[in-house]
Amino acid sequence: MAKGEDGFITQAPKDQRFATITHEAMGSPFELILYPPTADMQSEEVAHLAESSFAAIDLLDARISNWKQDSQLSKVNREAGDHPVEIGGELMQALQRSQEAFQQTHGAFDVTVGPLLQLWGFYRKEGRLPKDDEIKVALEKVGFDKLIIREDAKTVQFKTPGMSVDFGGIGKGLALDWAAQSLRDAGVKSALLNAGSSSLLAISSPPGEPGWKVAIRSPYNSNSAERIAEVVISNESLSTSSVSEKFFVLEGKKYGHIFDPRTGKPSEGVLSATSIAPTGALSDVLSTAFFVLGVEGTRAFCREHPEVRALLVVDEAGTPKVIRINL
Repeated sequence: MAKGEDGFITQAPKDQRFATITHEAMGSPFELILYPPTADMQSEEVAHLAESSFAAIDLLDARISNWKQDSQLSKVNREAGDHPVEIGGELMQALQRSQEAFQQTHGAFDVTVGPLLQLWGFYRKEGRLPKDDEIKVALEKVGFDKLIIREDAKTVQFKTPGMSVDFGGIGKGLALDWAAQSLRDAGVKSALLNAGSSSLLAISSPPGEPGWKVAIRSPYNSNSAERIAEVVISNESLSTSSVSEKFFVLEGKKYGHIFDPRTGKPSEGVLSATSIAPTGALSDVLSTAFFVLGVEGTRAFCREHPEVRALLVVDEAGTPKVIRINL
C-alpha cells in the first residue's frame, strides 16, 4: 500500500508475484509495482527493467526541472525574455503537451503561472497577500499564448520579459508516460507506477483482476484510514490535486497553491480533484484544471471527453461531498 500526499492510496493486489522497486526523482519517491513479463525472469533482470524506466524519468527531469540550474528549462527561464533559446526534444515535447492542455482547458491549466507563485510567496514558502495592482502586473507575464515556440528552429522565446515556465502540474505525468513506454518496450504487461505525491499510471491489470484498486482519501485530514471513494483503473492514469499540503493562512482565510491563471488568485470551491485519463500527462493536467474549473466546468469538459473520468470533493456544511463524473 502506498499513500499519495495529495489524496490517494494504492492497494496491493492479491497476487503476490510482483516486485516493488522505489526511486527518488522530481522531489518525490517513485514506486514501481511490476509483474515480470516471464515467470522465469531473475531478480537481476527485473531490477534492470526498473532501472531503465527510472532512467527515462531522470533524463526528463534533467531537462525540464526549474530547480536544477543546469537544466534546459532553467536556461529558458533565464534567457528567453531576451532572445530565442534553442531546446531539445524532451523540453519541446513538454511544451507541446502543455500547449495542448492550455487550449483544451481554455486557459485553466497554464505552465506560465510562475510569476503568480512568486508573487504570492509560494516559491519562498512565505505566503503573502498581494494587492490587486500587483496581481495585474504579474498577470501581464502569464499566459501560454505569450510564448513563441518555433518547432522548425527548435527554439522558445517569451514575448514578455519576466515570464517563466513551471512544469509542476504536468512533469510527473510526463515522467510516468516515459517510464511506462520503457516498460512496455521491454515486454512488461502488468505494472503500476506511482509518482508518490500526485499521480499514478496503470499498465493493464494485476493477474486475474479487472484493474488496480485506488482509494481516494478525505482532503480534510491525512489519516490514511479515512477513505471517501474507491476506483479501479487499467491502462490509464489517475492524478489528484488538493491544497491540503501547500497553503498559508492569513486573517483566518486559507490560500492554496493552485491558481486560476485567468484571475491570478488561488482557486476556491473544490477541496480535491481527481482525474482519470488515458495518459499520465493528461491526468496530471486535468486534476489541476478540474480544481480550477470547479464542478460545472469539469462536467462540461467530461461531456466533451467521455474517455476522461473525474471525482471532485467539495465542502457541504463542513462535510466532504463526493461528486462523480463519468464514473
